[in-house]
Amino acid sequence: MIDESIIRERAYALWEKDACPEDADLFYWFLAREQLETALKRSSVERAVYEGKSLFVSKVAATAGEIKLRLRKRDTA
Repeated sequence: MIDESIIRERAYALWEKDACPEDADLFYWFLAREQLETALKRSSVERAVYEGKSLFVSKVAATAGEIKLRLRKRDTA
């Protein structure tokens, strides 16, 4: 759960960025909450990858010498 004060600050910043439209408080509240929840989920996945708990990063060689990073679930067996 994200603290309401963080959502409020993000919503206010988004509202200001869009030139302070009237009667848009709920729109910016839900937009801010969605953005913060997405960022939280993303950081949780990245943390899991970094710590090696449930995901790992494997390097896969691609054409032209590029290296692509691919996330995949670790086999538990």
